[in-house]
Amino acid sequence: MSKKKNNSKSSAEQLSKRISLFSLVFLISGAIFAYGLAVGNFKMWPFKTIESMYSGALSLIRHGELVPVNRLIKAPKHVSRKRVVTYQADKVQPGYYAYMGYDGENLRYAAWLQNEKGEKIHEWDLSYLKLDEDGPLNGSDSPHAFSVLKDGSVVVTFDSGDVMARLDQCSNSMWVKQGVYHHSLTKGLGNTMWAWRGDNTAYGHYNYLSQFDLDTGDTLAEIGLIEDLIQSPATPAGIFSVRADYPFKKWNKTPGDKAKYDLFHPNDIDVLSLELADKFPMFKAGDLLMSFRRIHLVAVVDPLTYEIKWARNGPWIYQHDPDFTADGKISVYSNNSGLGRSEIIKIDPATGELTNELLAGDFKFYSAAQGKHQYLPNGNLLVIVPDEGRAVQITATGDKVFEHNNISAISPLYNEHIANGIWFDTNYFNEVPSCSK
Repeated sequence: MSKKKNNSKSSAEQLSKRISLFSLVFLISGAIFAYGLAVGNFKMWPFKTIESMYSGALSLIRHGELVPVNRLIKAPKHVSRKRVVTYQADKVQPGYYAYMGYDGENLRYAAWLQNEKGEKIHEWDLSYLKLDEDGPLNGSDSPHAFSVLKDGSVVVTFDSGDVMARLDQCSNSMWVKQGVYHHSLTKGLGNTMWAWRGDNTAYGHYNYLSQFDLDTGDTLAEIGLIEDLIQSPATPAGIFSVRADYPFKKWNKTPGDKAKYDLFHPNDIDVLSLELADKFPMFKAGDLLMSFRRIHLVAVVDPLTYEIKWARNGPWIYQHDPDFTADGKISVYSNNSGLGRSEIIKIDPATGELTNELLAGDFKFYSAAQGKHQYLPNGNLLVIVPDEGRAVQITATGDKVFEHNNISAISPLYNEHIANGIWFDTNYFNEVPSCSK
């Protein structure tokens, strides 16, 4: 009898242990599942690590190489699979066209110069490691802004890099400047240029409008977004969608959850030139037109007094590249992130009148981020569409004239990234850039 009781007790204890173990496993599994849902929904740690591993594995399977996120783009169905397409030859603006993006044939980032027929004339090597042997602190060697000077040299910045540089025609550095210079390069008055400089990161709170000497790279002046604009008693409350006494923070590098801390995302500067100044009686030559993507803000600032002369939040959405135009208006590349179609919106800063001149044409484009546009002398518009890997010239009413696709060497179904593009008059260069090897 006693043996039976002992066996029963033992069986009960074993069953109890199994139930406890099963319950523990169930609870742990439930917790892991719940955390997994939270990681996916809220992009908590280790979301970025998992995303990078998945992206890398997928890249190796599909393309046979590790392709950085956003470098390779599956071409939309409406995008031609020809590298160069001329739709209206008689309407192409003569001159030179410089594009910056990934050169799939030479496996490097580069900028290349073409004529109006799409024939390549010259190329600059923009490989980051030639300029900074330690590599980029914030993890990406992709260039974003570049400017081509009359002597055939170029200035280039890297959004997640640690340097800005000027390179000669043969891609040799003329000077290299330490700092997180990002998004935009715009010629200033005299022999100067403006760029945004982030304090260790392009995606933190502290950013500076930096003016530098083109010959040396030396900094001439800086305007602090927080210190000189947001916290200025003269700045009207609410323009920057945050109180002046907000507890702003500094980082040593890009924060892991940059979407949380990237309050403003300054992404462009345009300088009102002497040639266009009389078209804008509200402003004066040298005034700065700025864009802040996260708060849909476009504003004009006096670089000497820091006075905000004009500001508007929207109707553009997550915009890039506002420009002063020859008709006295400001044009804005409205990315319309998440809406599936981008557009170019114009506003008269004096009256607030809005126009959208391209909607009736056959050109449709979408880039959730980045993007540039330039009005040409014949009335055409050059539009860079980074998320489609192409540059398109269109008429003033939005019909396609010419198209350049940065078709990938990996597969004709893909385009490589194009970050920027600029048109130049045939008389722009002192000599057409070339480099004898």
